[in-house]
Amino acid sequence: MISLRNIHKTLNGQKVLQGINLEIAEGETVVIIGRSGCGKSVTLRHILGLMRPDHGEVFFEGQNLRGLSEIELIPIRQKMGMLFQNGALFDSMSVGENIAFPLREEGKMTEEEIQSAIAEALEMVNLGGQQSKMPAELSGGMKKRVSLARATVRKPKLLLYDEPTSGLDPVVSDSINKLILNLDKTLRLTNVVVTHDMRSACEIGSRIVLLHHGKVHFLGTPEEIKSSQDPIVFRFVNGISDASVATE
Repeated sequence: MISLRNIHKTLNGQKVLQGINLEIAEGETVVIIGRSGCGKSVTLRHILGLMRPDHGEVFFEGQNLRGLSEIELIPIRQKMGMLFQNGALFDSMSVGENIAFPLREEGKMTEEEIQSAIAEALEMVNLGGQQSKMPAELSGGMKKRVSLARATVRKPKLLLYDEPTSGLDPVVSDSINKLILNLDKTLRLTNVVVTHDMRSACEIGSRIVLLHHGKVHFLGTPEEIKSSQDPIVFRFVNGISDASVATE
């Protein structure tokens, strides 16, 4: 479904991506991990077409995104859903209005069909009947669920997650992980997840990618990354800083 081929990107004079190569098959869940500033979120933005590579090519379902205009990207992005790190809900809109926003922008459904889609999306994230609540009335976990309902309401083929468990306690994080797995089974999605949470990565990922110095340093299953003796992989998985290694 997705092919990143030798992607390079420099931002503010800093080389963020330095030759990313990655193939993501339809139906799998790929988790991208790595230290802060290694290019995880920048990689997501290239998949969405929000950023263009300085060098290299991005393909979605065989179509090269690099040379497409914003108008030409619209039908491609309609096949994608995005869960932003902070939820990105509109504070002035109710839960139902937030979820309806992409449907109304698209303009292809009647109001009755939109209301039905809202109700279905909320049921899928275990928030049935919460259409009238405002974002200020929601907990952090509920905001994530509403954002997930908005991301899936159009039944996308690809769902992108930017730190889905960030800022949540372990119990709520576990519920979000289980929700991601349930949505994957129900909607048969392809998922790309950026996270710093190793427990989450191993629970939901079919493959895990570790970025290091702007490149794919490791690619394998959760079992393979947990058993890896590569020093860079081992330190990241076990939360060991370079400084602590130097003082041993």
